[in-house]
Amino acid sequence: MANLIIEHEWKEKNKDAAFKVVGSIIDMQKNSKLPAGFKLISVQVLGDKNRAICNWEAPSRDALLGLVKQVNPPTKYEVHEAQKIF
Repeated sequence: MANLIIEHEWKEKNKDAAFKVVGSIIDMQKNSKLPAGFKLISVQVLGDKNRAICNWEAPSRDALLGLVKQVNPPTKYEVHEAQKIF
């Protein structure tokens, strides 16, 4: 399993659509509906910056990229591997 961070950024006009996608992913996590091997750890919205950071456990970076492409959020995003040190 990989610990991954997705940084999302959206335009103001896409804010409602971005939050709708986030809400549906959170619901999928709560209801155990995400594909096997994927776990959404946290979602943090950065104030009024139109940005969010999502922390995931996934089989690999490529697997998470594939899932994000299927969901097709109305955001620009980057996926990074992260190591928890604390």
